[in-house]
Amino acid sequence: CAICYVGGREEQVDMPCCGSTNSTTFYCRRCIEIICESAPGKVGMCPIGCGFITIDPAGIVRRVEVRSAVCRLCQQTREMTDTSGLCAACRIGVTNALLYECDRCHRVQRIPHPMYRYQHDGVHAFGDVTWACHVGCGDYTHWRVVPEDAERVPAHDAPASWGQREVWLAAVRAQRLRELNSGGAAAKMLTHLDQTALSHDGDFSNYG
Repeated sequence: CAICYVGGREEQVDMPCCGSTNSTTFYCRRCIEIICESAPGKVGMCPIGCGFITIDPAGIVRRVEVRSAVCRLCQQTREMTDTSGLCAACRIGVTNALLYECDRCHRVQRIPHPMYRYQHDGVHAFGDVTWACHVGCGDYTHWRVVPEDAERVPAHDAPASWGQREVWLAAVRAQRLRELNSGGAAAKMLTHLDQTALSHDGDFSNYG
C-alpha cells in the first residue's frame, strides 16, 4: 500500500478515480476507510486528489458524483456532493469555521468557508479570492487564516504550496500502524486526539 507501506495486494481496493490494474501504486482497504472516516460526512478525498470518494462496508470504493449548483452559503456556482444545498467547500468550512484576518482593516472574522484554500503563496499570504468583511470594511476583501487557527487547517486540504500532503498521509499511516500494533477491531475506534490529528494535523510555522 502506497500509504501505510504494510497492506499487501490481497488488501487492495479498486480506486474508481485513479486506479489501474497495471499500476504498481495501490491502496489498501483500511487506509481508504481511515481517510473517509475522518472526513466530513465520510466523504473523503482520493490520496492523489482525483476526486471525492466513499467506501461501503463491503470495501467497495465509489467516486462521489458531483453536480454544479449555486451554494446557499457562498452564493457561488460550485460542486455539490450531497443535497444539503452547500457546496463541498462550504461543508468543510461550516464544520471547521476558522478565524481570518482582513487585508484591508486587519480585523478578525470567523468565516464558514475554507478561505485558506486560496492562500496559494503560503500560510502567511492573503488569499486571492474575496469574502464579505463584516467587521470593518463592509466590502469584499481578501483574507488569511490567523496563526492560532492555521494548525486547524486539514493537512489534506491545504494548498500544495504549504507542503502538507505528506503530513496528511503520515497521519493516516500512523493510525493504520497503531491499529496493527494493537491488533483488534476495537483499535479502529478513533479517540478525539486521533481524529484531530487526522483532520487538522500540521505545523505551518515554516511555510510561506
